[in-house]
Amino acid sequence: MELTPDLLRHLESLSKLKLSPEEEALLLQDLNRILAFVEALPEVEEGEEEPPTGRLRPDEPRPGLSQEEALALAPEREEGFFRVPKVLEW
Repeated sequence: MELTPDLLRHLESLSKLKLSPEEEALLLQDLNRILAFVEALPEVEEGEEEPPTGRLRPDEPRPGLSQEEALALAPEREEGFFRVPKVLEW
């Protein structure tokens, strides 16, 4: 499957994005590469997993921010919560 410029413009309108022609060209190129990669996944042979390389640190719990500290960083807050603009319209 290849993403066409018309389909990209349709997706742009559905997502309420305004892209410049240069951004559209780059996004179209990137999305087509992603689609080609996804289409090639079924062709990848399954085999033995290779052990991970590198060293990972163990997960250790650490204290987080208190509610007051987190809210102090927020641009808007209301009654102890973050205030954010509406995302969905009904």
